[in-house]
Amino acid sequence: MKKQSHTVLVAVAILTFSFNVFASTEVHLDYANTDISDKKSLQRGAKLFMNYCSGCHSIQFMRYNHIGKDLFLDDIIAAYEKARVAALSNKPLERGDLVALSRAFDNELTNLDQAKSFFAKISNEEIEKNLIKATDKEVEKNLIFTDEKVGSLIISAMPVSDANQWFGNSPDLSLVSRSKGVDWIYSYLRGFYRDDSRIFGVNNHVLENASMPDVLWQLKQDKSSKEFDQDIRDITNFLDYVGEPAQLVRFNLGIKVLGFLFVLFIFAYLLKKEYWKDVKYGKWRAKD
Repeated sequence: MKKQSHTVLVAVAILTFSFNVFASTEVHLDYANTDISDKKSLQRGAKLFMNYCSGCHSIQFMRYNHIGKDLFLDDIIAAYEKARVAALSNKPLERGDLVALSRAFDNELTNLDQAKSFFAKISNEEIEKNLIKATDKEVEKNLIFTDEKVGSLIISAMPVSDANQWFGNSPDLSLVSRSKGVDWIYSYLRGFYRDDSRIFGVNNHVLENASMPDVLWQLKQDKSSKEFDQDIRDITNFLDYVGEPAQLVRFNLGIKVLGFLFVLFIFAYLLKKEYWKDVKYGKWRAKD
């Protein structure tokens, strides 16, 4: 019994020491303040990620056309709806309206009369397909810099063997927001500082001796501190979306489900009162 008590005390002492060590070395993380519902931020983050991060890092659970559907399709549809209303109202079409209608009809338009003729010939189903096709073209133009197809998984062009040799590791970032959290990503990307002892001349406050170079140094030089922080926030927001794309639907659906359950609760409560009034007052007993 005495030996067991001694063992327990030693275990408690080790745990307490470990807790104090980890607590003392805990890194302060800045608040990312991301918003998964901000589509413009997600769009900017996608472009920044593909320009500055995708050369070394994959997001292999995501496809290019999935990003297009989630982040860019709504804007293309909104532009078409605006142009359609203007055309059917016989209003002068702006350049953006003609572009939107050209996407919807998959034909180059130059004037209002052409647009009206296409409305009579093309069905809504064809227009929907053309808008999705136009979204894929925008993704190919702005996000794909290799020979990958729009339906491909987003895999880094750098061979894994080379990544391991040059950097030690080049992790896939599909789930980094789930494993590390958005505050960690935001703080890490902002945490590079000069360190001439390191091979790339930089180190990181959040992850000491990180093998990753400061790939965003040009943005840091060319932009104000506020603008640079917004760029980092946009990349972080995009990686949060990549970690769970269903968030875009889940949040809105969750609010609707909770609203439905609240209304259902009211009716269920009233029904319960109706059924239980005989139990409370008795079948032949009048209410007081």
